[in-house]
Formats: sequence, structure tokens, C-alpha cells
Amino acid sequence: MWRAVGLLCCLAASSADAAPPLVGTWFGYGQPDSKDSMYLDHFLANGELHSQFRDCVKGKAFDSTEDGTWSVKGDILTIKIERHNGVADGMAAPRTDAYRLTSVTAQRFKDVYIPLNFPFDEMRVADDFKMPSCQLVS
Repeated sequence: MWRAVGLLCCLAASSADAAPPLVGTWFGYGQPDSKDSMYLDHFLANGELHSQFRDCVKGKAFDSTEDGTWSVKGDILTIKIERHNGVADGMAAPRTDAYRLTSVTAQRFKDVYIPLNFPFDEMRVADDFKMPSCQLVS
């Protein structure tokens, strides 16, 4: 019986440890206020986060950025936004956002923004990936 309990503990630890890290560049569509928005997240190994956002309205791009830090504890991804469009302006930054990780693979991760129960689905892309132009998605 102890062997079975020990094996279960080891499997649980191994599966958590074996999960691919979030370090890298990830692309996705959708925000709580606009399903057509797109974003590009750069999770750096030192805990920094740099995000780009693009909203397309009638073929015109409205871009913004956020910079901060990220960390994971258990299945909770915590993102601390320090600057919005380069400024700690008090309205959009600083702030702390919490997400529940629901699936993490080498090429994709899914999470839920906890306060609004809003799901995100991101796919890994090359570090030099550029967001599509609004002409292609509008």
C-alpha cells in the first residue's frame, strides 16, 4: 500500500515537473471586452513579461503594450503589470491579474482569467513572430 501511495505522489510530482515551461513567445485571440482582439505574450526566463495587443476596427490597428512580471505557483499564473504603453498610469497599471492554468503543452497553453472566468488559448510561436495585420483579420 505504501508503495502505491509513493508511486502516486511521484507521478503527480513528475507530471507537474514535466510540464513545459511558459518561457517563450505565445500568440492568441480574444479579450474579455473583444473576442476579435489579438495578443502576443513574451514570457522571459527571468520572470519578465512583455505583451503586445492589437484591436482591429474597420481594418485599422490599435496597438498597445504591457510590461511586468509573471510567476506560477501550482496551477495559478500571476501576472503583475507594471506599465501600460510604457507608463505606470494608475488606470491600467500597476495591477495584478490571476489566471488558472488548465492545460500546458510544449505548443499550447490554456488558462482562465479568474475574476471574469474568461478562457484564453495561446499557441507557441517563434520569438520574431509578428501579429497579423488588420487587413488580414478584419
